[in-house]
Amino acid sequence: MKNIIKSSLLLCALISTAVAQKKTFKLNVEGVGVPTKAKVFIRYMVDRNLVLDSMVFTENKFQYEGDILEPTHVSLFYSVEGTSFFNRKGTPLERLAFYIDPVNPETTVKFSNSFKQGTVKGSLLQDDFKKYSDYLASYDQKLETLASKRSNLYGASVKDDEAIKDVMQQMDEINDQKSSAKVDFIRENPSSYFSLLALNELAGYSIDVPKIEPLYLALSSSLRGLALGLELGKNIELTKKLSVGQLAPNFAQEDPDGQTIKLSDFRGQYVLLDFWASWCGPCRAENPNLVRAYEEFKDKNFEILGVSLDKEGKRDAWLKAVEKDGLTWPQVTDLKGWHNEASQLYGIKAIPQNYLIDPQGKIVGINLKGERLINKLKDLLN
Repeated sequence: MKNIIKSSLLLCALISTAVAQKKTFKLNVEGVGVPTKAKVFIRYMVDRNLVLDSMVFTENKFQYEGDILEPTHVSLFYSVEGTSFFNRKGTPLERLAFYIDPVNPETTVKFSNSFKQGTVKGSLLQDDFKKYSDYLASYDQKLETLASKRSNLYGASVKDDEAIKDVMQQMDEINDQKSSAKVDFIRENPSSYFSLLALNELAGYSIDVPKIEPLYLALSSSLRGLALGLELGKNIELTKKLSVGQLAPNFAQEDPDGQTIKLSDFRGQYVLLDFWASWCGPCRAENPNLVRAYEEFKDKNFEILGVSLDKEGKRDAWLKAVEKDGLTWPQVTDLKGWHNEASQLYGIKAIPQNYLIDPQGKIVGINLKGERLINKLKDLLN
């Protein structure tokens, strides 16, 4: 694994200068014997917005242009029959993934018999991506096989719960192995852009600071200076400020009646600060557990404060969800969606998420769901 990434210091320096500027990229796709109905769908993100487009071939080739702001992961999906991207009947779409960066934004894809085995020629970043992808390929292949097996088990006329459980356990074990492999890659390639991506994936939405921070500090300064590196560093520091034992940041928002409620209003009680939204399926699925906890402990110095990430124009949906789910505890929102000021203060990037806060205003639990929440409250309040 040593020295698997070449020219990375230069690459990161170049990326750093280009990251804030919009750059037009060119994609050339050339095939052999392409059917007249065939299409290629292109999917990528620009500033957290999804771009999904389609192209048809003229004399076995086409050129596509788009704008990017930073190193961007691009997926191509090849439809031999020209069917819709969302219509997966018939021949499965072949997928080819690669990276485009603002430094050298022209990429050429060539294929013949197999689209997903096509060759990609572009920047140094793409070369590094191939090496990183090859490094993880064995884990991805095993996971793909198991995912297919799991899908067949779920689709069987007679459900085999034990077999499904066994497949899920195998997938968990391989994912753990893949995570360990990513850690090894990061340690051995501190200047690779894909070490930063791997670390960001490992960090996830609930950062294990003792594990993630040393790996982050070992990355090159060039990587830590990129937009993604700066954001990860900021999230690590925020997680430290929001860890168990720290004082929960105070905020104020309005309830459905227009009354201002502050988090500090609940001093002297245990309060579960719950971030959710009416449109969030996992949140709605967790709400019965919260109702159960509230009914059991509301008379034992326990309260819940719900903060909704519903957005402007969805006030009625928020209130209907509160009523339908039987959420009888205080609810607030500023109807700014993901830009909710309280959620920004707590660095919320996924919901449901919660913080259990003690009578002195200190965090004593994070992301307690189901039985874990019940057991924690029993320890504290019984």
